[in-house]
Amino acid sequence: MNPTQLRPWWLRKRFLFPTIMALGLVVASVVAFVNSDASTIVVYNETGDSISAIKVAACGQETVLREMAEEESFRIRLKEAGTPGEIAIETAANPPWRWQGGYVQTRGGYRITIRLWPNGEVELHTQISLWQRLFRDAPNIDN
Repeated sequence: MNPTQLRPWWLRKRFLFPTIMALGLVVASVVAFVNSDASTIVVYNETGDSISAIKVAACGQETVLREMAEEESFRIRLKEAGTPGEIAIETAANPPWRWQGGYVQTRGGYRITIRLWPNGEVELHTQISLWQRLFRDAPNIDN
């Protein structure tokens, strides 16, 4: 007797594999959507020199990093508390260097990339998570 004839229909490969794949896709999509609401700031040191200390402040939150080497980066994940506003960066260089600009919210899927270049130049890129753009900015169809 063939073993596949003894198995119920829900335990056969042609049903089981597609079902598991579909459930895996749904679970991965839900996890991606839930995590897409957090905002992050990534700072890259492209100055050609190490930075002894750098402070990044945004939305009422501050992070201080000691000794940031050349071509190194660090990521800040903003907590839910805080008000939207500008990003401020300050280094412990001689002379001290300060920069303020950009806009970030604690929620909403903001991805801020900041590159520190020589001579105090700053390059800022802002992206919003694809999931947040799709569902937060969806057109209102009730009108």
